[in-house]
Amino acid sequence: MSKNKIKGKQHPNSNSTTSPQTKTVKLNPTKNQPDYLLWGFGFAVVLITFFVFKHSLNLQFVNWDDPYNLLENETLKIFAYSWSWKGVKTIFTTDVIGNYNPLPILTFAMEKYFFAPDPVLNPFVFHFNNLWMHLVCTLLVYILFIKLNINKTAAFIGALLFGIHPMRVESVAWITERKDVLYGMFFLAALITYINYTQSQKHKTKWFIATIVLSLFSYFAKIQAVTLPLSMVAIDFLLKRDWKSPKIVIAEKLPWWVLSLSFGLINIYFLKSQNSLNSDQSVVAFNFLDKLAVGAYSYAIYIIKWIYPYRMSPLYPYPPKLPIQAYIALAVVPVLLAAFLFWTIKNKKYDLLFGWMFFTFNVMFLLQIVGAGQGFLADRFTYIAYIGLFYIMIKGFEWAISQKPALKLPLQIAAAVYLILFGFLTMRQLKVWENSETLWEHVKVYYPDSPLAWKQAGNYYRDEKKDFAKAVLNYQEAIRMEPKVAYTYNGLAKAYLDQAFRLDPKLIDFKQQQNELIQQAIQSYNSAIRLDSINGRPDKKIAGEIIVNRGVAYAVIGNMDFALRDLNDGLKVNPENTNGYLNRALIYFNMNQYELSLKDDEAYLKLNPFNADIVYGRGLCKFALNRTEESITDFSNAIALKNTQPLFYLARSKAYRKLGNVSASVNDARQAKQMGADVPTELLQ
Repeated sequence: MSKNKIKGKQHPNSNSTTSPQTKTVKLNPTKNQPDYLLWGFGFAVVLITFFVFKHSLNLQFVNWDDPYNLLENETLKIFAYSWSWKGVKTIFTTDVIGNYNPLPILTFAMEKYFFAPDPVLNPFVFHFNNLWMHLVCTLLVYILFIKLNINKTAAFIGALLFGIHPMRVESVAWITERKDVLYGMFFLAALITYINYTQSQKHKTKWFIATIVLSLFSYFAKIQAVTLPLSMVAIDFLLKRDWKSPKIVIAEKLPWWVLSLSFGLINIYFLKSQNSLNSDQSVVAFNFLDKLAVGAYSYAIYIIKWIYPYRMSPLYPYPPKLPIQAYIALAVVPVLLAAFLFWTIKNKKYDLLFGWMFFTFNVMFLLQIVGAGQGFLADRFTYIAYIGLFYIMIKGFEWAISQKPALKLPLQIAAAVYLILFGFLTMRQLKVWENSETLWEHVKVYYPDSPLAWKQAGNYYRDEKKDFAKAVLNYQEAIRMEPKVAYTYNGLAKAYLDQAFRLDPKLIDFKQQQNELIQQAIQSYNSAIRLDSINGRPDKKIAGEIIVNRGVAYAVIGNMDFALRDLNDGLKVNPENTNGYLNRALIYFNMNQYELSLKDDEAYLKLNPFNADIVYGRGLCKFALNRTEESITDFSNAIALKNTQPLFYLARSKAYRKLGNVSASVNDARQAKQMGADVPTELLQ
């Protein structure tokens, strides 16, 4: 029988002249392969990946978005003391610095509630959960490759490439990037159930619904899940479904097109509300041609780093001027892609075409043609996208062995050496994420002219290491590079102010040194406010913070008139600045203006109802205003939110005593004393 008369199902990579897109291929990868052997390879993939990444369990938090998402997230504070469904609702209806990813934030809430009320004291829990989610993703990649008709050895290599590739480190080691491993877990599971749906005869509805449910979790975890329907189209193409028909590409996938559009618009709304789209001045300065060059350059670098990840950095800052390589990439990349597509289509290399489609669909929205961030590259952007390139790699491995079986052992040895190299690079890169110091000092090695790296290093030395001299030097270097950024002056001022607070009172010239530091802080705040005004205060949140901070500095030196002026002005600029209400309430309370202090406490609690200290402060105001019963309610609520503070019990003891409830007063007084408070004797009797 001649070849051109052969009929029936054929793999998409076949050279058959029959139509490649007629009906779904029923894959049977487990034929003649014992289940224990298949799952043994899967277990080995997980075990090796764990070994390579186990050091991530010893890492700390970093000051790059971890504070916004977890450590200082006001919405999460209540979960340290009790479960709050109101807090859950807030998580799903608000963004974090322009990003709408409520599911990772919800997992942080659960970790705080069940395991780590103070996350700083227990980073292990958060790293552990990041790691096991990555291990699940790695296993799901193995299953996905098996379902796409990859043999067990090649699937093992491909999954291990996914699991231990150095470009995975950022997604696993960075707590904030819980988004990647969480969205990836549900994204991959959804693709697997989708394949089951396409191949099932009896349970199509079940698999269809399961895919929608898993997809929803992925969408709520990260915006990158919007590529799900495109990834499904790529799978349709590989499985020889009639992927171009409106019934398949539109009607069948309508739920995912609607979900992708909806979540995309939600994320664009939040990004715009936080000025996160094209917010970096260096990005705004790029014209459209420059941005296309950035996209082509990023695309090329991602492909190169797939093969060998060189010069890995947590941050790849935009250069003031694009390198010539970017414009070369803009000229060369489209030509090479066109040639690749022409060759694969002409030679019916549909496996290669699928791998390219999967990679491109999952990276194309992240090429920073529309800038939304502080860098033009990010290792984390390749988390799912690289699966397409790994597929190409292992298909090449399969093809080479099928053509020349004698190459099997040499190729397996080469693959082992390659994987060992990746394991070594990954373990080395994990050390970059030890803490904020190692992270930003590493960035400064590759990008010494990045003001962001110097500023963030300054934040670390100020807030965590308390090395104020080093913090000041880092801020000053950032200002030297970028002298017109108000927020850097704000950081410098806070360093001076914190140093003033931590001076040893036993110093002979303590007062003089403290006043000098506070004056330096005020001068830096003056520079920050002036620069921010010149720039038109583009970010009202930051503008309000700077003015409020200067007000706090004035309050420290006792200039209450100037302090109240700044606090009032700062709250006018940003009425949601909780620190402004807090400090103004304290000033009013110390001035015995309890009504005004109470008003500010209530304004604060409208924005953050879970701050036990402010609820306690409101109770003190009510007690001073002879609203004693109401004060007891506040003290009780404060205790419910934070039962580790003896002053709350002591205040309630005094309120109960004022109302004549002696037994309740004594109980609270004894509790306060047991917790270490200095309790007046009369309250204990």
